[in-house]
Amino acid sequence: MSYAERMIVAVAFAAFVVALALARFVRSRKSTTSEEAKDSTPALDGWIASVLEDELAETALGIKNATSDERKKLTRSLRGEPDPDVVGRIEDAVRTVELEFIRYAHEQDAEVALRVRYENGKDAPAKTKRVSWTEVPEAVRADFERRGSTHVFRTWVFPWARVRAL
Repeated sequence: MSYAERMIVAVAFAAFVVALALARFVRSRKSTTSEEAKDSTPALDGWIASVLEDELAETALGIKNATSDERKKLTRSLRGEPDPDVVGRIEDAVRTVELEFIRYAHEQDAEVALRVRYENGKDAPAKTKRVSWTEVPEAVRADFERRGSTHVFRTWVFPWARVRAL
């Protein structure tokens, strides 16, 4: 086998290894995305956005008793159409948004508590909602079953932070 033939084989092998690695990477990203989707539901995301609209209008944007018209950019940002100014102000003010799912023994529903923790060290009062067991996200139900616990915690990620490059 000549030098040129060996080089062609080596380049072909390297291209095959790169293609295989790329395929595995793409597949792993797809499974991560589906896991993230199982951590929430459209109904739960809608409730979270509604609670955050009320909370962040005053604390992050500085608008007391905001009307729906005044909160329009905030509303759109929380529902997937981010406004750069609103996103920047929220990112500067909010450290985390945490969800606590609570399952009570012998009951067919659960409670969701939403807590906003701010960069200045303050926490907003928790907002709660009762949901049927079927409304609890699939991955959260699995954690309850796997751990046998009564509390499961999740960090909620703003919609603009969920966007991934292809």
